[in-house]
Amino acid sequence: MTRDTASFDRIDHRLHDQLVALVLEHGPQRLEWLTRRARRDLRDARIDEQAVIDAIMPSTVLVPRPTGEIDHALALLEGQVLTHRVRAPLRGRTDLWLGAGVQPLLNLATFRPLRLADGSGEVRRAETGYDALIGPPGWLPEVDRHQLVGLRIVDQRLVAESVHEEDLPAPQEQLRVRQMLSSIYARENFLQNGDDLSTRPAEVARTISLALLEDPELFATPYPPLDELLHNPLNRDVDLDHWRWVAVSQQCETVGFWLDGVPASLHIELTARARTYGMTDAQFIVALLSTLAWRTPFAEDLEPWSEWGTEQPDARISALRTSPRDE
Repeated sequence: MTRDTASFDRIDHRLHDQLVALVLEHGPQRLEWLTRRARRDLRDARIDEQAVIDAIMPSTVLVPRPTGEIDHALALLEGQVLTHRVRAPLRGRTDLWLGAGVQPLLNLATFRPLRLADGSGEVRRAETGYDALIGPPGWLPEVDRHQLVGLRIVDQRLVAESVHEEDLPAPQEQLRVRQMLSSIYARENFLQNGDDLSTRPAEVARTISLALLEDPELFATPYPPLDELLHNPLNRDVDLDHWRWVAVSQQCETVGFWLDGVPASLHIELTARARTYGMTDAQFIVALLSTLAWRTPFAEDLEPWSEWGTEQPDARISALRTSPRDE
């Protein structure tokens, strides 16, 4: 199956909603079974496997498993907790404004309300279309501004809980999850010919589903909000390299040149080290060349630049150190 996220506005919503209902009622099913049931239930002889595929692939609610069955995103989220850093105190509130890190739950609540695990009611998405969940009084924990709230799925029902920073995994473990999600997100966007703000929420939800297919226990314990872990991939519209170049050009005059003939192994090593230090390739190479130039004997032999003048003698080559072999 080949995804086409841009075709969501052309999806057959009647067929899609029927497929969602079938998977929710009967669990994961193969394409052939879903095609027969959808054709019978909707009394539409035009429904074939290709029509079902066209309805499934743009969806963020229906998830094809590697074994061939079509599952529901709610099943993948079972036992998982997604966190969000609130921008306002939740005391007395019934509305929870969310970000891209909990996009799967927003998408699920768009199709049908999420029942609360304590039986107090259900949570639905804001009718205005805002990225907010609305529930009954008391469904939200009393969390202060900039603190974390966790949304966990238990028996296909929603639990809202407070999350403390000290309960989050160590930075090394957070890095592992960040690398995994960033790799999936970048790959999916590359296959779709680039990042598009209009399809980004769908891609984030799909990235989380694909990650859970690979590691079903990935979010069994709370992590920092995914829109924080994935800050760089999710803000590709902000060209970091561009603004770094602007910052450098404001400090001094710069020039550019093409570096050719670099061995592939050296390029890989330079790129890896640049990423380790959080730098671009160009930044790291400039820093490396600057360090080498400053530490050479020739550079050290030059007098302070403030004392340079036409009357100054040329740099003394004899000041260069010689090895014992040359003496």
